[in-house]
Amino acid sequence: MQAISAREQSPTPPATDDLARDLYALVVHLHKNCTGDLFEAIGELDLTMTQTKLLGKLEQVEGELSLKDAALMLAVSLPAVSRAVDELVRREMVARHEDQDDRRMKRIRLTETGATVIRRVNATRLRGVRQFTASLTAEERTDLRTALELLLARPDVAACRPRAEDLR
Repeated sequence: MQAISAREQSPTPPATDDLARDLYALVVHLHKNCTGDLFEAIGELDLTMTQTKLLGKLEQVEGELSLKDAALMLAVSLPAVSRAVDELVRREMVARHEDQDDRRMKRIRLTETGATVIRRVNATRLRGVRQFTASLTAEERTDLRTALELLLARPDVAACRPRAEDLR
């Protein structure tokens, strides 16, 4: 007996709310079951969540950010991001300097040390997801691959795909 794919079973697309709930279930499952090593790694690195998020944002942007832009991106106060940056500068994960045009404004960028740290965090995240995909049946992996190929055709989604060399 041949299995019928989800696409063949439902000719009409699912309602947005239903799809959102189903995707949420998967995301929560992954977070609950694939983040133990992540929190351990962050603890070993002695990073706060704000520092971890800031390193991740700096990895995603080309060049530098102002402290104000970093605070907006992280949805934290300017003093909170400033404290996070102070510690990351002290630990040589982030470099900070005055803006050339407006000396009151500070700019920050990821250093090589910071890039190494965030690659380690990302590799730990990926390890958890690898464990999940290893638990799937061959058919489930094939179906998931098919769905992901469609989504990864979107540039905004594909931009989040890690490069193999960044996750070693």
